[in-house]
Amino acid sequence: MILPEVLNQQLISDTSLLLTLCLPADLFWFKGHFPSSPILPGVTQVNWVMGYAEELLGLDKVFSGMEVVKFQRPLLPEEIVNLQIDWLREKQRLVFRYSVGEVTASSGKITLCL
Repeated sequence: MILPEVLNQQLISDTSLLLTLCLPADLFWFKGHFPSSPILPGVTQVNWVMGYAEELLGLDKVFSGMEVVKFQRPLLPEEIVNLQIDWLREKQRLVFRYSVGEVTASSGKITLCL
């Protein structure tokens, strides 16, 4: 399995999205990262933000760079995770936040271009 299970999907506005995701233990990204203590790689988290923004917010943009990306808490197998994505059109920037309960796991800003 490449993608998490989407438990809930909420389009807050045409530029804002909230997803509730389940991270199954058999998710491809947990294999080998790390064998004794699997965590979801940061690059996978960023890739999912880009994919969901394209699919659910209709963005047809290309990754240009990242700013202020913080991985504060590992995302573990079997966790339920909230992912909020906001599209700041005027700045051509996606702002994202992964959280478990009220605790921020990771957050950042992705700059896009045409």
